[in-house]
Amino acid sequence: MSGPQFFHLQNFSRKANPAGQSVEQVLAEAARVPRFSTHVPSPRSPRVVAGLHPARIKERHDAMVEAGRITVTLADGSTKERGIRKDRHTLLTCVASHPLLSSHVEADAEARRKYETWVEYNLAHFQRMFGDKLMGVVEHLDEEHPHLHAFVLPTDDPTCSARDLNPAWAAKAEAEVAAREAGQDSKAAVKLGNAAYKARARELQDEYHREVGIAAALTRLGPKRERLSRAEWRARKAAAEQDALLLREMEDRVSALAIHEEELSATEEEITSRLAEQLEQAALLDAEAAAKRQSASTESDALLEAARRDREAAVARLATAEAEAKRLENRARKKVEEDTAVADAYPRDTKRKARQLRLDAERKMEEVHSQADAYRRDGVREAFELARKLMIGVLTGEVVSAPTGEGWTIHDERLKRRVGELDVASSLNRILQIVSRCWELIKRHLKPAAAEAELSDLVEDQPPAGRDQLHQSERGIEP
Repeated sequence: MSGPQFFHLQNFSRKANPAGQSVEQVLAEAARVPRFSTHVPSPRSPRVVAGLHPARIKERHDAMVEAGRITVTLADGSTKERGIRKDRHTLLTCVASHPLLSSHVEADAEARRKYETWVEYNLAHFQRMFGDKLMGVVEHLDEEHPHLHAFVLPTDDPTCSARDLNPAWAAKAEAEVAAREAGQDSKAAVKLGNAAYKARARELQDEYHREVGIAAALTRLGPKRERLSRAEWRARKAAAEQDALLLREMEDRVSALAIHEEELSATEEEITSRLAEQLEQAALLDAEAAAKRQSASTESDALLEAARRDREAAVARLATAEAEAKRLENRARKKVEEDTAVADAYPRDTKRKARQLRLDAERKMEEVHSQADAYRRDGVREAFELARKLMIGVLTGEVVSAPTGEGWTIHDERLKRRVGELDVASSLNRILQIVSRCWELIKRHLKPAAAEAELSDLVEDQPPAGRDQLHQSERGIEP
């Protein structure tokens, strides 16, 4: 096997957590709805192993929440029923991952048989844990390792608390209640509760290992039945123990993050509940103030002033409560985001991305240098060609000294336009003067016919069009 098995429980609410996970998102991802499955390179429809499809589970969940009610006690001692808040955890999920690669399971018949045995043991384990609250189990084979998603709903709980379905969370709650009843302060009670959570989470992993891992793994056969040597069996056993140790460490980290997230979620729920109570109390105070104002119409101005002060005090208390709740909510959200960022950081992936970015930058730099070299070569080549044409133009009379004595008049419009675009006239001015002067001196010593023949020879010696002017021969530019 390529790694240890993995088993993890997590609760979700309709309100998205800092990582963007919610009941809708989790169930849609399980169903491989495209906009929730962008992390999967080639998404495939899941196989429903047991129970309902995720879309039907979403319908069952929404109906359960719509019918749910929570009874709260107000500050004045009265009680009131409320609907289920969006931040209440109403869905429990369980993820079980197989150590073999999905490609191996699909390609190898023996691996597939062992995997299907593992699936059957998982179904039995889920049913023992959750009974009729288990709504469905789906299988994903489109990621690196095959894995199962189980979905559980608190269908018999009017308050729709999925958190209570998590045995580790139940152990934490019981430990905190016992600690407070024993006289412990809140900080000590929470510490004991966290310890109970981690201990129960380890027990759940051990139970899973016994009921699923050992039952389905090859290590349960022993060296004789599988015909392994003693050394091979010891190596197999040591690898299994190492996998168990890694799994324990992984679960400890996951448990710590889960505890922190649950505590922040509980704090947010407590803040929301307290704010709702304060809002209701403020509404009662406002109603009382209004009643006082109405009755004060027949009383003295002093009673009216007292009612006004009561209302202002109620509004001030409401504003203070809202500001405090907002501050606590922001602090809790920031803490969750920081912890989630730390948990999701993968140095190896960061190094890989940095290395890829460096390679891309080097490749682009090479392309830029290559293109710059090509531009320079083309520029030099064209400059030489323009110089040659201008010098021939001086000989043929197509390029003559300007009437003002400064610069040159070029009769060939295309040549004139290109010289202007490259701005080489001033650079070639001295060369053209020398060529013009030399030609004048030569013509003085030649008869007109000889000068005409020499000029014809010079013009005919031009290289053919399209030929690389910088590489006329192995010796360089032809004279």
